[in-house]
Amino acid sequence: MNDDIINLEEINLESLNVGDIIYGDILMKEKEGIWLDVGGKYNAFLDIEETTKEFRKRLEKNQIKGPIPLLIEYINYKEGVIRVSQKKAVEKQTWDNLILAYENDEIVEGRIKEFNEKGFIIELEEGVEGFIPNNLIDIYRPKNPNTYINKKVNARIIKLNPERKQIILSVRRVLEEKIEEKRQKLWEKIKDAEIVRGRVKDVSEEGLKVDLGFGILGFIPYNELSWFPIKNIYRNFQKGDIVKGKILKIDNERREVEISIRLAQPNPWEVFLEKNPVGSILEGEIVKITSGLVVKVNNLIGFVPPSEISWGRIGNIKEDFNVGEKVKVRVIEIDKEGKRILLSVKRVEPNPWDIIENIVQEGSIVKGKIINITDFGIFVEIKPGLEGLIPKRLLSWERTISLENNFKIGEYIEAKIINIDKDNKKLLLSRRELLPEPWKDISRKYKEGMNIKGRILEITPQGVIIEIEKGVEGFLPNSQKAKDDELELNQVLDLKILSINPSLRKMILSRKAFIREREELELEKYLEKHIPPKVTLGEIINFKGGKS
Repeated sequence: MNDDIINLEEINLESLNVGDIIYGDILMKEKEGIWLDVGGKYNAFLDIEETTKEFRKRLEKNQIKGPIPLLIEYINYKEGVIRVSQKKAVEKQTWDNLILAYENDEIVEGRIKEFNEKGFIIELEEGVEGFIPNNLIDIYRPKNPNTYINKKVNARIIKLNPERKQIILSVRRVLEEKIEEKRQKLWEKIKDAEIVRGRVKDVSEEGLKVDLGFGILGFIPYNELSWFPIKNIYRNFQKGDIVKGKILKIDNERREVEISIRLAQPNPWEVFLEKNPVGSILEGEIVKITSGLVVKVNNLIGFVPPSEISWGRIGNIKEDFNVGEKVKVRVIEIDKEGKRILLSVKRVEPNPWDIIENIVQEGSIVKGKIINITDFGIFVEIKPGLEGLIPKRLLSWERTISLENNFKIGEYIEAKIINIDKDNKKLLLSRRELLPEPWKDISRKYKEGMNIKGRILEITPQGVIIEIEKGVEGFLPNSQKAKDDELELNQVLDLKILSINPSLRKMILSRKAFIREREELELEKYLEKHIPPKVTLGEIINFKGGKS
């Protein structure tokens, strides 16, 4: 109890002094004031003007209960009457409490009453006011002071002068203490955490500065922003963004943390390897065409080398594929440390030679694209990776002089499979087998001894190869040439068929026999014209008889 507070039951009236605090109970209310029993035979009078507004309100509602603190203003020793002030008693108690709060650095509560240019007037208790400078009303200088009017706040007294009734307070200090307390709790929490969240305060080429709360700063280095290279950090991060990261390093003295966004997320290479082991087939998107294909698969970049694009021959990759095109690929190699994925387009399907028996059989008729023309034949692609050769002799029944004049690369051609060599990956094809065979009805069209015309196709040391008709050739041996023949290519000759062997597709011709036959016919005609007719025996007898 304060030393100025007097217990009237223990002392006499003469022991009281002006300025002492005593307590009294209401005896009677009058218009001018209140009579109070302050103990023993003494009464005190409280002028209504010496009460606080709050007291008067409670008095009107009969809410005053218990002893009332009173400050002695005047003592009439003769009549035993004391004049007191409830208002000044409250003010004195308030100041006593404020001094105690100031000395013990305790928080006091008040209501912001008004604002002037220098700061805010705060009402601590009825009749006691203090002052809060502008820069001490909040953490930041107020933009709109009116928002603080009538607001209850907690503050600490930073300067107190009871004699001059001056009090200067700081709300900011209380707020900073609360923030510091929360900051400390957050810091303890951060130190025990593995993953934290923060708001981006600054973006630079070096990385991100992040506010983790209550002024605790975090830094995310550039190389810890993502598992993937970031070309332009300013397009990926903005001030105010909320980011999540894994703690890498803690500085207790500076209360700063180094963070990694990258490590707070699953390693995409490990995830990819787990979900798509070597041999997996998945769909990707072509993002670039170089010597091979750069393909995006599950947000990772893989590469299809030229050798893995097709089982067949590769032409111009940019003509066969387009950027943005979806393509199925098989994973053939994953280098997690080197961040490299090797893909294959061709291995999505099996090597056609491994399943050749399921694709074609000997005797099958196939259609393919001409991919190469050589002196000895034509190469045909039946499907990517499956090529066959049509030798020159099996292109047609007739002799082909120039393949390039009759066939073009890129054209499609039908052929029959003659032989499949799986071990050596070779297909032998024949176009001739699909064309009508001219030797089939040769015996009906040509007979031995028949005279025919033929064109010289080739002159060999053994004789001359003659084309009788398309696909039908005969041979004129040197022994059957005419004595005076001077032969040249494409020359048309009259010939005689000496022999025909349809099964072997052979026909032996003779120029000599044809000429000899022609000469004999000419001699016959000559003799018929110039030699007299033969006379018979009968004609002679008849002639002699006539003379007699």
